Amino acid sequence: MKQFLRFFFFLFLSVAVITVQAQVSGSSINIDQLSDAQLMQYLGMANGSGMSEADLIAKAKEKGLSDSQIQQLRQRLQTMQGINGSAANKGSDTANFRNGIKSNLPYNQTEMVNGLPVFGSELFSKENLTFEPNLQIPTPKNYQLGVGDQLNIDLFGYSDVSFKLKVTPEGVIRIPSLGPVKVAGLSFEDAQTKIKGQLAKIYPQIQTGKTSVQVSLGQIRSVRVTLIGEVERPGTYTLSSLSNMANALYASGGPNKIGSFRDIELIRNGKRISVFDLYDFLLNGDLSKNLRLEDDDIIKVSAYTTRVAITGAVKRKAIYETRANENLNDLIKVAGGFSDIAFKDFVRVVRYGKNQKEAITVNNYQYTKFVLQSGDSCHIDSISNLYSNRVVISGAVFHPGVYSVENFPGLKELIQTAGLREDAYTQRGWIRRRNDHYVPVILDFNVKDIVAGNQSIALQREDSVRIYSVLDIRAKDSVSINGEVNKPGYYGYADSLQLQDLILMAGGLKEGASGKKIEVSRRIRGNGNEGEIPQYAVVANVELNKDLGASSAAPKFVLQPFDIVSVRRNPAYKEQKTVTLDGEVLYPGKYVLTNNKETLTEIIQQAGGLKSSAYAPGAILIRNTYADSIDYALADEKMQNVKNQVNGIDSLSKILVNSLNRGKKIVGIHLEKALQTPNGMDDIPLMDSDIIRIPRKSETVQTFGSVYVPKKVVYQDGLSFKDVIAESGGFLTYASKKRAYVMYPNGELRITKHFLFFKRYPKLVPGAEVYVPQRDRKPFGLADIGGIAGIITGVATTILVIKNL
Repeated sequence: MKQFLRFFFFLFLSVAVITVQAQVSGSSINIDQLSDAQLMQYLGMANGSGMSEADLIAKAKEKGLSDSQIQQLRQRLQTMQGINGSAANKGSDTANFRNGIKSNLPYNQTEMVNGLPVFGSELFSKENLTFEPNLQIPTPKNYQLGVGDQLNIDLFGYSDVSFKLKVTPEGVIRIPSLGPVKVAGLSFEDAQTKIKGQLAKIYPQIQTGKTSVQVSLGQIRSVRVTLIGEVERPGTYTLSSLSNMANALYASGGPNKIGSFRDIELIRNGKRISVFDLYDFLLNGDLSKNLRLEDDDIIKVSAYTTRVAITGAVKRKAIYETRANENLNDLIKVAGGFSDIAFKDFVRVVRYGKNQKEAITVNNYQYTKFVLQSGDSCHIDSISNLYSNRVVISGAVFHPGVYSVENFPGLKELIQTAGLREDAYTQRGWIRRRNDHYVPVILDFNVKDIVAGNQSIALQREDSVRIYSVLDIRAKDSVSINGEVNKPGYYGYADSLQLQDLILMAGGLKEGASGKKIEVSRRIRGNGNEGEIPQYAVVANVELNKDLGASSAAPKFVLQPFDIVSVRRNPAYKEQKTVTLDGEVLYPGKYVLTNNKETLTEIIQQAGGLKSSAYAPGAILIRNTYADSIDYALADEKMQNVKNQVNGIDSLSKILVNSLNRGKKIVGIHLEKALQTPNGMDDIPLMDSDIIRIPRKSETVQTFGSVYVPKKVVYQDGLSFKDVIAESGGFLTYASKKRAYVMYPNGELRITKHFLFFKRYPKLVPGAEVYVPQRDRKPFGLADIGGIAGIITGVATTILVIKNL
């Protein structure tokens, strides 16, 4: 900026010098009386003086300019800089890019009619194809300026100044120190010429070429265009002035279901100036009719006149719009032409007649003459899948596949060309052939005789030759291994496979495997005698070293197909067994059993004993089990309602149900008795993976099931079953009182005992859970009447017996 001001200061000093020489003596010069236009004119004259800054200042003082006048010139310079600099010079050294006008992207889907796309509609369903004009290209020479356009005017050479001027609503630009210049309605090229001529009035060096002028189009104006007719979203749109018809169509969503893609009119000032055919762009890339838009232009999309469908063996199956002079051959070209599998001799056409459909067959010599009608559906068939000269060979050959019967008329030549593999079965092959009625028949042959020339067979069209492999016609031999190996299972058999090899294939022996007890079970194969053999298999005992070495001293036991190898466990090998102690003990966690007789009390002692808050009668033991159907049936009977009732509640029954689902069960224990009498009847031995849970003492009793309000009731001495039911609101209407039961904290169950009308409910302890199942709801009928009658009879009989006592 300092250099810029300095340069202008040079120029203004030159103006002052020239003005002094031309008018009056230096002492009488009034800088304020000089107009901006005069300063601009003298500025151009000073460019040619060739003086340096020192020369200009010295010359100015020589002609009478004082230091105060020179300072006044500086202030005038700053004032003009404030007027013109912000609008003209600011940012003149940086690139200015035009800003576009964003339009809404279309959300249309490709138009489909009877499963076929309408050709051209996909153009308006793609967000990456917008037709948005490139705003950063050089301004076209024929671009017509209008209100809102911005012109960038740059002068460089002896004069260096820039202007950014917008075209006002009056159609003019206002050049500082020059006045308005009308440019609206002019082409960009004409506007350049006019602006240069006007600037030459205040910059004489323009005509001499010492100062150059460059006029460019900065920010462009917007135009408003209206789309009418058969478009998806008709209306008025605001677009950039470089936009064209395709851009406006895209912004409006394109033609609608009945809109034409080939009859799109541009109307300007009431006159039709262009008809745009989108097919010219889609098929030929021709956008010559895609004119640039101007303010108040109207784009009209007419309804289609003729649409036809083409399907079958063409490259682009779709619905196309045709013109009056286009025929079937033109339609096929528009569809991309015939596909590679097309049958080109005729095209089948379905046409809507006056009263019903018509079927028309158009031969290939009629394609250019056949006139299409709207609604026609053309179908091009594919050629037949049959071969005119094919033979096929498959199986145990090096080059299976399709061959020509002309090149290989005989079976021997075909087999020799395809090449027999080493595993080919040479005793028999077959040919699948069609007879005169096209019914398949099988012809067998000896492969060895054919190759040797002892037998010959002539091939026919569509013959299929099959050569089998010996691997295909033998059983898939395998051996299996189980027991103490890392990867038990089935393995493929190979000749001379030894026992040690199979063990290695199975990942080797486990640590606890016994090499002295390996059994091999072998099938019994008959020796031609078809009599019954009572024995199933032969079992051999093999003894191996664990290193499985291949030394000559190692036993070599060769396996046979389908042998079953069983590796036994060393009886002296014992793995660590653990139990889990959880709950109210001093040191809960996992503990290792030292022997198979370690008991509850011993583990409790290892854990530091029970905490003061522990409730020993509520301790439970969860143990692994291989539950059978009877166990689950019993659990289902007892827990049918519990599964639904205890969902989300931490209850003993939920623990029991979850344990059963994981293959575990609860073992009823009496920990308090075991602690009182160690090694007694209740101090049971523990097993691997046992889980012992010792809860806190609970001071409540929980009710579940068919009571009005399932709840927890505070336990007090003497609390009975009926008291708890009463606290829970009593039994529901369909409660099964006789099937009610109590689960104690240690997992034991006590059911209700009953005789006639007398029921004996289980006793309650702290932490117990009371369950009242729901009885089956059956409609009242004869069965209920019979039951009631039976009860009445039983009661009467009882009363009579008591009376007679």
